[in-house]
Amino acid sequence: MKKLISATIVTVALAGCTSSRLPPQVEDMPRASPAKRIMIVGNEVTLPDGSRSTMDSAGGFLLPNGDRVARDARGALLLPNGTRCLPDSAGYVCP
Repeated sequence: MKKLISATIVTVALAGCTSSRLPPQVEDMPRASPAKRIMIVGNEVTLPDGSRSTMDSAGGFLLPNGDRVARDARGALLLPNGTRCLPDSAGYVCP
């Protein structure tokens, strides 16, 4: 009986020695940046930064810095840096 009481006291004493601090929280995983969208409004395109440009007869347009964006044979936009923006129902989605 003394061993049972001793074991209980030791268990309770050790339980009081444990840290009451919460475990460190795991940081959120980095999230992928959302795709950028080029919207078509009439014969104008609205760029992700809000600026607008008029589309030419071939479906391309000039960026505010003077670089040209062209359309390829499949209808995607080809940005000056080589990125392809794919068409969707409201405009183009760029990675």
